[in-house]
Amino acid sequence: MRFKFWGVRGSIPSPIGTETITAKIIQALSRAKGVDLEDPQAVRNYAESLPLDIRGTSGGNTPCVEVTTAKHHIILDAGSGLRELGLNLMKGPFGQGRGTAHIFMSHTHWDHIQGFPFFVPAYIKGNRFFIYSPKKDIEEKFTTQQIDQDMFPIRLNDMAAQLKFVTISAEEPLDLGGVNARCILLPHPGGSYAYRIEEKGKTLIYATDGEYKNLDQQSLQRYLDFMADADVLIFDAMYTFDESVSKEGWGHSTSLVGVDMARKTRIRKLVLFHHEPTYTDDKLAEILEKTKSYYSLVRDEGHLEIILALEGLEMEV
Repeated sequence: MRFKFWGVRGSIPSPIGTETITAKIIQALSRAKGVDLEDPQAVRNYAESLPLDIRGTSGGNTPCVEVTTAKHHIILDAGSGLRELGLNLMKGPFGQGRGTAHIFMSHTHWDHIQGFPFFVPAYIKGNRFFIYSPKKDIEEKFTTQQIDQDMFPIRLNDMAAQLKFVTISAEEPLDLGGVNARCILLPHPGGSYAYRIEEKGKTLIYATDGEYKNLDQQSLQRYLDFMADADVLIFDAMYTFDESVSKEGWGHSTSLVGVDMARKTRIRKLVLFHHEPTYTDDKLAEILEKTKSYYSLVRDEGHLEIILALEGLEMEV
């Protein structure tokens, strides 16, 4: 099972601006002492050696994660990152009207559905998309986003692909044939669902948009049981601790809470996700380092790898 990030931001797309790009170029050039700038290979080697916050960006698209298993194509959420995923899918069977994918929705806040109207494979006849959610009105939510032509010119039922909306139960596992999926309701305004995806003894947890106000063992136990012994936990780490206090009730968590929950559930890899749209790449790099420092203080005999979710990052479970 492999997964790839196509959108990692929360709330609203946050594309990088000219001023920020210029600042990155200045930083890169100021470090280039001793580099032969007339040698293309030397320049490439130097550029690739730079830290990500200088040579690239974490990305500005809202949540979308692609999961590829032996038999199935799974998509977690339909944020603005879904547009680029769709363009990539068009290079294969989806471009020929022969693609099938399963889309699992955490919830229908705008940043998690806004990519769907721009999802090109959904306009190709012959493609099939199964869209899952415990919310009984999931089809209505998708329809409403495109119902008014003053807001968007194409209605949902004008898309040529077959769209099948499936209401699932948070109490019963879903068997896709070789892949099992379970979900649990997270504390978030309007409700959001985490998913546990399992294949051949490997487990991926997608737990975006959750605010854990009560951190005692009893309050967390149902979430800890759901996450237990997973290989990878993709976790809503939108805020720093200070900001989480000032934005209590907004429905998001911190990387430090993620570390504590990962330790208690014997998670192997923690991926920090759903980044605050105002946080720069420098800020995210700082959060990652502080999170690792925190873990070094509280770690026990286990080992937890802490990773920052980046657009384009691809990993194997």
